[in-house]
Amino acid sequence: MRQSLNSKYSTANEVLQNHLQSLEKHGFTIAPNVLTKDELRFLRGALDNIYATFDPERDGLRKVEGYHFASNLVNKGPFFETIFLRSPVYDLARHLLGEDCILSSLNSLEPLKNQGSQQLHRDGPPAPDSGPIVANSLWAIDDMNKENGATRLIPGSHKTDEPPPDNEAGVVHAEIPAGSVIITNAHILHGASANPSGRRRRVMHGYFTRRGLPQQLEQRKYLSPEVQARVSPLARKVLALEDD
Repeated sequence: MRQSLNSKYSTANEVLQNHLQSLEKHGFTIAPNVLTKDELRFLRGALDNIYATFDPERDGLRKVEGYHFASNLVNKGPFFETIFLRSPVYDLARHLLGEDCILSSLNSLEPLKNQGSQQLHRDGPPAPDSGPIVANSLWAIDDMNKENGATRLIPGSHKTDEPPPDNEAGVVHAEIPAGSVIITNAHILHGASANPSGRRRRVMHGYFTRRGLPQQLEQRKYLSPEVQARVSPLARKVLALEDD
């Protein structure tokens, strides 16, 4: 049993190290099978219901045109109150941003047919010498490819402050199966693509930042008292519910 446990720990640590090496070299990494088939079935139905009832006053952010959109997902049920802590996503966010990093927002977007094209951009300024201050995680609820608006990335661009190339030289499309998660150093040049097929492409975005920086959505302002009362101590810390 000891040998088996040690072997599992060694394997998990090797996987984490491989992700960290990819983040350092390329600015992103892909974790497969983070969501199960049952969870994907649940999320497809849940997100469709949440899209249909989106309220910018209640949910804190303005609707993104050209998309089905949802924000304030942590407030939408027990599943969402823990998902942002799942391995390896939270582990990698801590490695990038520090052990006390916080969740900035948990949103979902789905580009409509022929919609969703974004210019290549960085989430925030070039990273300071002390390292990245923002990280993102893109949770694929449906298969994602060029036909339905896969995210574009320029590997290695997190290490520079160069503007996006006019011809998008070096761009790769993050084509991944449902259940996978792309974790990025959010200083990488990236952008969503248009969805010419109109096929479903639901994605959750778990956005993290260093503690002490503003959240995209101030969780303690928009989470209900019931949710704030029942989340775990670790979730309270990551949601910055008790920060000054």
